[in-house]
Amino acid sequence: MAEGWQGIRATICSDVKYLEPIRTLVREATALVGLEESEATQVLLAVQEACANVIRHCYKDCPDQRIDLGLLFEDDALVITIDDYGEFVDPSRMKGRELEDLRPGGLGLHLMRKVMDEVRYEPNRWGGTTLTLVKRVSRGLAGPEPERTEEGA
Repeated sequence: MAEGWQGIRATICSDVKYLEPIRTLVREATALVGLEESEATQVLLAVQEACANVIRHCYKDCPDQRIDLGLLFEDDALVITIDDYGEFVDPSRMKGRELEDLRPGGLGLHLMRKVMDEVRYEPNRWGGTTLTLVKRVSRGLAGPEPERTEEGA
């Protein structure tokens, strides 16, 4: 990783029982960058859907595979990466279910593309896929400038 990298890294097994700690981690990260509750919930759902898709489609529900999660704090964005060690799938071949088809599942891609500012799928060095989700924030991680007083000026 690049020098000066500011963020959190986590590795989980591809078992749905580990989605709860990931939700907690993402919830805390969205609070650190100051996302409003509604936006934080959307980001949380997008990450949960992405991880569930890796478990279901990449690893075929095999619970002992590796998923790496990265949360990078940039000045104007929260950048989330999800790495799998399966086989890279060309994003143009990924098809979400039609929105009119009302039944559980299949809407993860729609959700991610709707709530995130960027969604990128790229092959990674392990032969799998790196999914990058970017959510822009209105202020940086440091927060607003503190007010200056006569003494501090």
